[in-house]
Amino acid sequence: MTDDAPTRPTASEREVRQSPPTAAAAGGPTAEAPPAAAAPTLTPYLDLHGYGLIGNEHTAALVSRDGSVDWACLPRFDSPSVFARLLDRKQGGFFQVVPRETYTTYQQYVAATNILTTRFVLRRGLLLTVTDFMPMASTTAPSGSDPRIVRRLTARGGPIAVRVRAEPRFDYARKGPAWSVQGASAFAEASDDRLEFRAPWTWTVGDGGASTEGVVEPGSPRFLQVAWGAVPEGSLGPEQLLNVTDAFWRGWISPEDAPLRRVAARWHPWVERSELVLKLLSYADSGVFVAAPTTSLPEWPGGPRNWDYRFVWLRDAAFTAQVFLLLGHVREARAYVEWAFHRAESVGPGEELRSLYRVDGTTSPPEVELGALEGYLGSRPVRVGNDAANQRQLDVYGELLDAAALLEKVDPAFVRDRWASIERLAETTVRLWREPDFGIWEARNGPAHFVHSKLMSWVALDRATALARSLGRTEPVERWEAEARAVRAAILEHGYDPAVGAFTQTFGGSALDASALRVPLVGFLPPDDPRVLSTVDAVQRQLAEGPFVYRYRERDGLDGPEGSFLLCSFWLVECLAKSGKIDRAKANWHALLETAGPLLLFSEQYDPRAGLALGNYPQAFTHIGLLRAALALGLVASDE
Repeated sequence: MTDDAPTRPTASEREVRQSPPTAAAAGGPTAEAPPAAAAPTLTPYLDLHGYGLIGNEHTAALVSRDGSVDWACLPRFDSPSVFARLLDRKQGGFFQVVPRETYTTYQQYVAATNILTTRFVLRRGLLLTVTDFMPMASTTAPSGSDPRIVRRLTARGGPIAVRVRAEPRFDYARKGPAWSVQGASAFAEASDDRLEFRAPWTWTVGDGGASTEGVVEPGSPRFLQVAWGAVPEGSLGPEQLLNVTDAFWRGWISPEDAPLRRVAARWHPWVERSELVLKLLSYADSGVFVAAPTTSLPEWPGGPRNWDYRFVWLRDAAFTAQVFLLLGHVREARAYVEWAFHRAESVGPGEELRSLYRVDGTTSPPEVELGALEGYLGSRPVRVGNDAANQRQLDVYGELLDAAALLEKVDPAFVRDRWASIERLAETTVRLWREPDFGIWEARNGPAHFVHSKLMSWVALDRATALARSLGRTEPVERWEAEARAVRAAILEHGYDPAVGAFTQTFGGSALDASALRVPLVGFLPPDDPRVLSTVDAVQRQLAEGPFVYRYRERDGLDGPEGSFLLCSFWLVECLAKSGKIDRAKANWHALLETAGPLLLFSEQYDPRAGLALGNYPQAFTHIGLLRAALALGLVASDE
């Protein structure tokens, strides 16, 4: 194995086995408890890496390696949950299928798709495979118009008896359903909420749910389905839907000659899975991206840092659009930029962009605590909605214009036609950059003059100036250039502390912040500038444990600790690679790859001491950071 060889399996024809079987207790599965040192509760919860993600560009679901759909919000990402056992093992609700006898189990994705298989290995060589997916677009049904989960059951080696249990809980488990059975369907209803469960066997209703049992014969696949409202009449059969969905994903995956895939080919499994995860987090109706499909997965076990990420952060989505351009997905990047520009156009005189929106472009709901849910690993409060929508976050202007500048290189006509939006974003930056804000990390102890926010204000003006010159708009160039010079001078004077040897968290402060790693990544200073090198060294000394970087050490208005932040950890890899410290960059890179689950999914944060995935899952930020770091490492390797 060479230094750059993957430490995980590579693609092999149609399927990729990505983990060995894990033991299950006699008589059926048991949830895997987190490390004792990190778990404040005796209630068993599955490690986040025990889940796979499926979706349909409108919503997504988490399926456990025990064959249980433990999280799903239907019909949209930001809809109330219908299954939430992820946040409460007793009350949250689930939809599970398992063999009736002892088994071991593991999961894998069908190669180049978001179709998930869970394999139950039984004694005597029997194998039950559950293939889970949400139907994707076809010629008769646009993407997202069919919000249902389809589960294909196949047996190998002999007949296998299975049991199925459906216990939905509507509105974040605040509504229990009333049940009715009609033929092969069981209907769960509460107010205006309705689910239809279909199975090839007779349903029995009782104990708060519906159940059924049957036998799966080799060569005769059986299907389970759960649909929001009802299974559409006249729709394709489940086997046809599986074929259409398989073809959709394999047809969408980026071409091998896309810049990022070409340069980072040696890390193909991680690049491709990250690409597919980001597409799963997109919303087809508008082309935006949510930060994660979950809410309230804790940044530390038992702690209060639990947030709802099922919304569109302008920043996170702009990052996604940029890496999609590098993957050859121009249409997706264009759709996001257009959506973001529409948000800018809707802002009235003297108003500002919000930092986050719902997937339909409306403002996010107010933050509410759900006291009845226990929370993952006993972590309370469980929150829905996010009050960060009301914060001023000045960096979003830089991220939007940075994405537009990158898009202009491949689609100049599209960007030229949106000049009014570019001008509005730049002028708003001129008006606001001297003001304090809440920063990239959304601190809740009041606004400050965050260095990263000033840095991205410089990016906004720098990219707007470049776009103006490229598009032949000369009038604002000198004024924007002068303002960009003023921002730059302020950052160098007030944002870098020679005594600390680093760019700091705030103007005039001495505390460190990992967002300072962005200074060379956005082109503010070259990677080998002494101030950049000393900043990287300071971050490694004070904010890192080996390859794992923490965002900051300062108080932020919230109680409790948090894990290392994986996006920042990948930023460090990128900085090290670009500054020529290749061996250190590679060592960090390989260590970070090991924090993925067996399906190559990454969480937001990670506790390196307990080996525990933390935060919302899977997290767009982390997969974006991985892709950028892979590109940086690949470019360095190509120069060797």
